[in-house]
Amino acid sequence: MLAAVRTRWGEPEQVVELKRVPKPEPADDQVLVRVRATSINRADYYFTAAPMILLRPTMGGFLKPKSQLIGTDFSGVVETVGKDVTGFEPGDEVFGAHTGAFAEYVAARMLALKPANVTFEEAAAVSLSALTALQALRDHGRLGTGQSVLVNGASGAVGTFAVPIAKALGAGAVTAVCRTHNVEQARELGADRVIDYTQDDFTEGAERYDVIVDIAGSAPWRRIRRVLEPNGRLVMVGAQASGNPLIGPLGHILRTWIASRFGSRKAVFFVAKFNQPDLEVLRELLESGKVRPAIERVYPFAQIADALTEMGEGHARAKLVVTL
Repeated sequence: MLAAVRTRWGEPEQVVELKRVPKPEPADDQVLVRVRATSINRADYYFTAAPMILLRPTMGGFLKPKSQLIGTDFSGVVETVGKDVTGFEPGDEVFGAHTGAFAEYVAARMLALKPANVTFEEAAAVSLSALTALQALRDHGRLGTGQSVLVNGASGAVGTFAVPIAKALGAGAVTAVCRTHNVEQARELGADRVIDYTQDDFTEGAERYDVIVDIAGSAPWRRIRRVLEPNGRLVMVGAQASGNPLIGPLGHILRTWIASRFGSRKAVFFVAKFNQPDLEVLRELLESGKVRPAIERVYPFAQIADALTEMGEGHARAKLVVTL
């Protein structure tokens, strides 16, 4: 099968190539899927360029990656199922997540049936980004019905899911923070209020929030805490690059977490965990129409390195999808 691979760390245009690799053999508890579309996440760029040198061992190898395969999200059609698999059969249209998804086939355990009202391109945009937004709001932000939410970085992969998922979870009011050319998109996604950060600083406003989901990582804790309600929670999903080649944006995250240990307002950081129940929650949100993926651009498979480069530049206003 054809797959996008990299044998060394580096910028996508330098290291990513399309190559013939063995087709995966599904285990007894896996489903073999013919991939129709995949999408680009910030993590996919990091697992290609590996800019945070000290973290490379946790990413699969210090000097070079142990596995050539990359990618996480996919949608496609079930080809075969393992003998222990129930709930799926050949011909089913599915979406899910598995390492090595930038390929014509993937053998996966974590997947759900694709709703009929969602295209393969839309379904491929969902898994990692939407699951991150869901867990940030529900599990780590502990969002309650009627509470106020601010999403700092309401464009891009996670931000475009965080706004509608917050509404679906019963938030009382959702404020989106983004740049000028993303303001209308944020409104279309369901934001009750939009702050253009090129014009206003949300940390200087009079509003207070129960939950802040911080994807942009553009403000220090001392400023963010003043716009959190007592017992409010800051959920850190990302941070701006610090220019430190050893740990990158993790310095900002660590400083914020330590500073928040004192007082009733708390900051938390997490890495999304894939699980079947949450994929089913996302399937239901898609099927109901409460969540609809926002796609900025669709690339052909031959240009997947270009898609990874665009993600790495940090200006994607919605999901970047690749069709196979």
